Amino acid sequence: MQEVAEYVSPVERALVACLLDRPVRAQRLPVALLSREQTAAELQRLQARKAMDAAYEAELILQLADHSPDDDDPAPSTPGARARSWKPDPELPGVSEFFPAEPAVVLNCGRLSASQRAHHAWTYRTHLPATWAAMRGGELDEYRAMTLVEVLQHTDPAAARAVESRLLPEAADLTAGRLKKKALELLLELDAEAADRRREHAERRADVRVYPSPQEGMATLAADLPAEVAAACHALVDQLARMLEADGDERPIGQLRAAVFTDLLQRPWDDTRPPVTAHLQITATLAALAGRSDEPGEVNGLPITAAQLRDLLAHLDALG
Repeated sequence: MQEVAEYVSPVERALVACLLDRPVRAQRLPVALLSREQTAAELQRLQARKAMDAAYEAELILQLADHSPDDDDPAPSTPGARARSWKPDPELPGVSEFFPAEPAVVLNCGRLSASQRAHHAWTYRTHLPATWAAMRGGELDEYRAMTLVEVLQHTDPAAARAVESRLLPEAADLTAGRLKKKALELLLELDAEAADRRREHAERRADVRVYPSPQEGMATLAADLPAEVAAACHALVDQLARMLEADGDERPIGQLRAAVFTDLLQRPWDDTRPPVTAHLQITATLAALAGRSDEPGEVNGLPITAAQLRDLLAHLDALG
């Protein structure tokens, strides 16, 4: 925890209040008047300002954290202590375990997202101070800075700073992929145990997620898996799909992989396992179900077309 200043003069308080009351304004040039070279230069300036704002956001989040010490937190397993969820929040030493709720409200985001932002800010302070300073100066963009955070946040601070000192001079000139690769190589050279710690941390946060696809009527089902398991699963799906292709199935190979994946997961042929029912919550207007409207509906919160809804319900024998 950083010490929070206890005394602020009335003049300073009044000045800060005055500045906070001012409307937010973005500094913008008249784009239509810019030449090609000026447009490119302004885009570069914009990236620098974004990095500065990201560094400033981290500083503000840390200030909130410094105002939320864990002095009054109930002891673990006592009344009032937070129950540990299946997906743990990254914890900040000396900061109240209830702290993520505050930035979640302030930033209008989920608690997990707020907790991750706080942890990233903490990493800048403890592990990557030179990276943070480079962002404040607009010398390193947020994307590359976050690349270093992702690689180094779970390692020893001294090792992280050693990697930082060797990479930062060239970081802005490297692609994010190359920067990550070099950071991992240096980390393994300086702290081989960190790779295992990061892997264990990632495994604890593993999950299966579903979210809308940019393609009409589709959704993406994704799983976080150890790299070797993911590679083996993909190879199996691909091999089975190519066997179908060799047997004369004319569907595109991607569609075949998706079909194989679905069958392997749902296993419609396997009657040796206890039956499991998937519950789908379908939302649609009566007009759409009757074919009198093209108003889209939802399946478990995922948008689909009216025709797709009718096909689904017909498949389930739910339409007359």
